Parts: sequence; structure tokens; C-alpha cells
Amino acid sequence: MSPHKRTVRLLGIAEDDLAGIITYIAEDNPSAAEKLAEKIEMRLARLADHPSLGRMPGEEELARLGYRFLVIDNYLVFYTVSAQVVLIHRIIHGARDYVNLL
Repeated sequence: MSPHKRTVRLLGIAEDDLAGIITYIAEDNPSAAEKLAEKIEMRLARLADHPSLGRMPGEEELARLGYRFLVIDNYLVFYTVSAQVVLIHRIIHGARDYVNLL
């Protein structure tokens, strides 16, 4: 465990992203939706102790702004890290134009 455990917080839009993803998947496969929700929750919780777990994006502007991202199945979780908080900005399907959504 790192000496400076951070709080993980989701912006409102990231909460909306997650709710939309889970609702959409649950329409056809509730079990898969539940598994994905658990997987995302577990990976986000790990960021509290390991904020550098994700990768830096290849897009120069996003890297300059301090974004990092995790890949969870088909989804990209974009976040920034401060001394106290890991802030989740968006949870976006990998096929979407995430640069313009951030």
C-alpha cells in the first residue's frame, strides 16, 4: 500500500456514464452488467492506493492536462490525480471519440 492513500471520486458526468453503461448492458444481460459494475468498482478502488495504475494517453493535450486512463473491458476510465484525490472524469466506450468528450 502506498503511504498516501487517496480518495476516489467520480464527477457527476462519470457517474452518469457508468449508470448509462450498466443500464444499457442490463437490458440484454443483467448478469454481465452486474459483473462489469463490480469489475469497474474494484479497479477504481485500487486507484486509491495505486493512482499510477493507468496509462498516460498518447494524445499530447490529454497528457499535458494530467489525464491517465484504465482499460476495463471495452471501456476507458479517464482520471486525474492530486495529492488527496483520484478524480474520475469519464467512463467511455473505447470506440467513441473520447478526445472530444473530455
